[in-house]
Amino acid sequence: MRPALTLILLSLCAVGGNSYAQAAPATDSLSAGLGLAYVPEYAGADDSRLVPLPYLERTWANGWFAGTQRGLGYQTTAGGFTLSAALGYDGGRDDHKRSFFSGSDALRGMGKIDSSAQAVLSVGYQLGAVGLGLTTKQNLSHREYGATYTLGLSGSLYADTSDQIGWGVSALYGDRKHAQTWFGVTAAQSAASGYRAYRAGAGFENVTAGVNWTHVLDANWVVRSGAGLTRLTGDAADSPLTKRRTTPMVMTALIYRF
Repeated sequence: MRPALTLILLSLCAVGGNSYAQAAPATDSLSAGLGLAYVPEYAGADDSRLVPLPYLERTWANGWFAGTQRGLGYQTTAGGFTLSAALGYDGGRDDHKRSFFSGSDALRGMGKIDSSAQAVLSVGYQLGAVGLGLTTKQNLSHREYGATYTLGLSGSLYADTSDQIGWGVSALYGDRKHAQTWFGVTAAQSAASGYRAYRAGAGFENVTAGVNWTHVLDANWVVRSGAGLTRLTGDAADSPLTKRRTTPMVMTALIYRF
């Protein structure tokens, strides 16, 4: 399981339906928790696994934030828009099963995709009951891995004092470098892995749809759960590495708000 998939799950479980247009909190806050997630071994994998899901989020009233979901960054509002810039992280991909929690033997011979620091820029806008968002992630320590651009919509299905149920849909566009890194197969990789050589071009790589549920137990404890489906599209769907185009993802986490 790669951090990118974890972030998809966490985004499905953002509080309420306004995750793309949340304003900075009025006061400082700290939340920590632990959960379980059921996710594919890699994007396009036929097999899935249960993995632990740590959660930590620290926000300050002045707009700064730090945590496992959004990285380290700053958020502000301007003219109805929510803007944020952060330093994030992607854990890459192992080409063999290193442990129960990472890697896949289906990728033997493909070589390792190294972890990389990322610049994450986001803009959100609340249009009535629907939150609109655009996020770009640019690899910094491995520029050859390219960049992604995600368009998203989110909204609320139900809300009261103890429960919030929301929905979210998104589409991820990857540039040529990103597509080739994750879904392409070079001649050398083909010889080592047995997969046919394949050149992946820029385009939309996946669409994701999901629902989330936040249940408040008391003043401190919260349970967040989410379920979603991701469908690979375009060159990502046609890659020889892709065994399964549509994969489910489920998570639940118990979180303590200090």
